[in-house]
Amino acid sequence: MLVDSAALAVALAWGARAESIGHLAAAVLVFALLFQTNFALLHEAAHRKLHSRPGWNSLLGLICGTWFGMSYSMFAITHLAHHLKNRTDEEMFDLYYPNDSRLKKGLVWYGMLVGLWYWTIPPANLLLLCFPGAYRRLAERWSITDSLFREPPATLARIRIELLGISAALVAVALALGLSPACLLLFYGAAGFLWSTTQYLEHAYAPRDVVNGAFNLRAPAFYSWLNLHRELDLNHHRWPGEPWLHLPRLSPPGERCRSYILHYLRQWRGPRRALERGPPPLGREDLM
Repeated sequence: MLVDSAALAVALAWGARAESIGHLAAAVLVFALLFQTNFALLHEAAHRKLHSRPGWNSLLGLICGTWFGMSYSMFAITHLAHHLKNRTDEEMFDLYYPNDSRLKKGLVWYGMLVGLWYWTIPPANLLLLCFPGAYRRLAERWSITDSLFREPPATLARIRIELLGISAALVAVALALGLSPACLLLFYGAAGFLWSTTQYLEHAYAPRDVVNGAFNLRAPAFYSWLNLHRELDLNHHRWPGEPWLHLPRLSPPGERCRSYILHYLRQWRGPRRALERGPPPLGREDLM
């Protein structure tokens, strides 16, 4: 994890001092790829699997969350909500009912595919940090991170402290490396695009089932390794207590998986009409 963090900083420093477009492009590509590994590590911390000691797990999660630009505590809560609500109507991004606005569905879907999902995070962070009441009203209206407000008040306070720390840390990194706002935007724009456009991939067009509503995909070996095998998301939802590194051994011998690349391209066809109602969400006691 610390190696990945150091490599992200090196990629930023390399890009800040790049003397050619080629070197800058290479630095941006390296940063975007390592950013996916950082997210995978953040995910493992959220499942309490990044380190066996809770204190160290939380500290490492905070570091990963800083690079990603999101509170570790916030991600842990919202990711648990994802496991409870997967493929329910609240998480039905790839489908629409006859009475749904196809324009709205299309805008949300293609906004994800062109990288806009990531760029909803900074303004949401700022709103939560400065105006938590307004954030709560927005979250409850759109079912966005509304699970945060079912936690004790101390949890929300901790999240806001983490967001303040993230802001200070990223500003300090930018100043220390001599990064201009435009350069930082370029790096995070590329990383955010790659994260956003594949964020819902393993769930796109999956069965309407909270546990089995995901796919195991066949990704290029290097990309699979870089993402800690996150493309085996069906295995993850069936056994959420297993680290992502162990997902391959949970697949049956000779399992036939969809191509990661072809399934990615299918997303660009847009949302499809829903043929069945969504499942009810699970309770926390239903998770393994």
